[in-house]
This record gives sequence, C-alpha cells and structure tokens, in this order.
Amino acid sequence: MKNLMAHEAWRLVWILAIGIIAGLISSHFWAAIAIVLLAYCVWLLHHLFQLNRWIEKGLKRSEAPTSSGVLENIISNIYRLKTSKKRSKKRLARLLRQFRASAEALPEATVILTTLGEIQWLNEAAENLLGLQTPRDIGQRIDNLIRNPEFREFLFAKDRTEELRLASPVDSAVKVSYRLINYGKERLLLTVRDVSVRERLDRMRSEFVSNASHELRTPLTVIRGYLEVMSEDKTCSDEVCEKMGIILEQASYMENIIDEMLTLSRLESSELGAAEGEIFSVSKILQKLVADAVQSGKAAAGQITINADEKLCMLGIESEIISVCSNLLYNALQHNPELTPVELQWFRSGSSAPCLLVSDDGVGIEQRHLSRLTERFYRVDSSRTRESGGTGLGLAIVKYIVQRHGGRIDISSTPAVGSTFTCCFSKTRAVKCDDEKNQQA
Repeated sequence: MKNLMAHEAWRLVWILAIGIIAGLISSHFWAAIAIVLLAYCVWLLHHLFQLNRWIEKGLKRSEAPTSSGVLENIISNIYRLKTSKKRSKKRLARLLRQFRASAEALPEATVILTTLGEIQWLNEAAENLLGLQTPRDIGQRIDNLIRNPEFREFLFAKDRTEELRLASPVDSAVKVSYRLINYGKERLLLTVRDVSVRERLDRMRSEFVSNASHELRTPLTVIRGYLEVMSEDKTCSDEVCEKMGIILEQASYMENIIDEMLTLSRLESSELGAAEGEIFSVSKILQKLVADAVQSGKAAAGQITINADEKLCMLGIESEIISVCSNLLYNALQHNPELTPVELQWFRSGSSAPCLLVSDDGVGIEQRHLSRLTERFYRVDSSRTRESGGTGLGLAIVKYIVQRHGGRIDISSTPAVGSTFTCCFSKTRAVKCDDEKNQQA
C-alpha cells in the first residue's frame, strides 16, 4: 500500500513538473499546468471506462485492461475476488449436492418448511409417505395438502418437543410419526417416519401382557385362597406357619404386579377424549390421602404439607388422578427416612396448565436414573423397592395417566437434597371449583 501511494505521488509530481516547465517556456504558466492536469484526468477517466467495460463483460482475464499503479492493483484485486467467489460457489454447490443426496437417501420423509408452513424442499421418501410431489407442491402450504385438524394444530404449536402420530395421507393403514424442529432462520424441518411396525409390536406386546395377566390371575387367586385357609390351621407347626405366611406374602405381591400390569395394559389400549371425564376437586383428594397416610401410620402428623388451590378443579378420570397422587405420595414416604418432610402442591402454572407437584427433602436420586424412572420395573435400588412392597410399575402408571390427560411428568432430584415430581396436565383440564355449574376455566 505504501509503495502504491509513493508511486502515485511521484507520478503526480512528474505531471506537475511537466506543467511547470511548459508554463515557463510558453509564458502561460497556470494555463499550462491546467492543461497538463486536465490531460491527466482524461487519462484516468479513459482507464476507468475501460475498467467498467471489463466488469460489465464478465471480468475475463484475457480482456483485462492494461494499466499501472493503483488501477493495475484494483484490476488484480477484482479478478482475485472473482476467482475466490467462484471457488466458494463451487464449494457451496458441491456441499448442496451432497446434502441433497444425503437427504434423499434418508429413509425418513424430510420436508423443509417456512414458518407459515410453505414447502421449500422435500425428499423422495416424503413423496412416497405423504403423497407430496416435486415441483408441483413446492411453495404450497403443507396444511392445505395434509388436511387434518390435529396436524394443523401440531404444525403451529409453540412446543416442538412432542411428536404426532396419525394415519398416512396416502394409506390409512399406515401409521406415521411427525416431528417438527426449528431449522435455520425462520425455517422448519419436518421429519416423518413409518411407525406401523412399532405400533403393531406395541399392540401385540400389550395384548400379550393383558392376556398373560388374566391367565395368571385365576390360578393365583385359587392358590392364595388355599394358602389363607391353610395359614389359619392352628395345628401347623411354627416353622410351617411362618413359611406359609411368607408364601402368602409373595402371592399377594404377585397379585399386585398382575393388577398393575392389567392397569397399564388398559391405559395403553384406551384413549381419553379432550372433554371426557368428570369434574372433581384435586385439593380434596390430597387432603384425604394425607389423612389416610397419618391414620395408617405411614406418615406422622405435620410431616406432609399441602399447598393447593381449592378453587382449581379438574376435568378427567377421578380414579386415575387418585392413583397418580397416591403413587407419588407413597413413593416419597416409602423411599425416604422416617419423618422426611413432604410437600404437595396443586396449582395453575404460567401457561395456565393445572399442575400437581410432590417434593421431599429426602435422599434424592442420582442423575443417571432420572430418565428411566418411568420405565416398567426399573428400580434405583431393587432390594429397597421389594422390601417396601413396590412393584416397579407405579411411575409407569403415573406417566400413562398423565399422558392420557394431555400432560407430561418432569422429575428433578439431587442426592442428599431431595426429589420433585411435577405432573402438568392439558390446560383444557382446568376447571373452576367455585362455579356452581363448574364451567371450564
């Protein structure tokens, strides 16, 4: 840069020198200098016009104008920028081809949308699974092509964490799962996969569990009946009576497992409508559960505190919500030391959803266990759970009941500090208790 400035400065000095010499010789000093400077400006304009014409013709190297100094450097920089931009375009085009080839190879249907739901791109799997076509449907709103109220609600929902399962628009016998995530700036990425096989396997598993549980229940009831009669026999020895009691206890434990497996099977195989159920007070349910726990000796007076909105009722299946409250409360009592403080809350969250919160100041749970707590038969400590009479199905039942009522369960815990279980239901389940007609909130 300094060399260029020096070169141009010397050029101007030489031009002025020529003008001064010409002025002294011709006796028209200022006129001669003006003529020389004007000639220099004309020379510069000529080269600038050549540069402009070269740019308009596409910056071909063979047609680059000849010049020197700053103009030569400008021409060189322009050509270098053009070459760099051309290389970048080729690289981007190659990456784009690779992306499209990868996206086309995906077994899942993939659709790129605007935030308004307009289709910008889709792969071949989307054509097969959703019946969309390229280029016919590019620019079309996807909710005009997939006409389903649930899909439209899912498309414009703020929560992008949930999936939606519906019949495929192409074949009603095929079940597909939709997932939607934010993609880039004001873009949405819709992925769709065929879950028919998984749905069928889940249904088969559920039917097997239900049938097996029913088949086991009858002989187990007979065995338990005989055990109860035999345990009442006064002539049996102490050792025999003791062993009979252990067997009877294990039979009862098996009955509890079967009952809860049947409950899970029923919850999985049935759906709950948005307006289905009855209106009831969750606050009263909590008060009764606490009173029963104190009366049965499972909790001490004052150990459990209730902070419930008595004006907030719920629309749903009362027996199922009682099961949720009972499972969470007795888990907090059974899996912590005696007299561990437990708090029950029933409130409306910031999003207006009715929420149940059960927290304790107990032993807590390690982070690695939290994501699996609602799995069937998963136990943090199997020996402790068995001793307390747990089956390992309670939290799985809680999860399915909460999901049936349009909600989700969140679990947070810190070892030696305590645990918190929060169940938030669909906001459409919130009902005002103080209205005689119990109008929905």
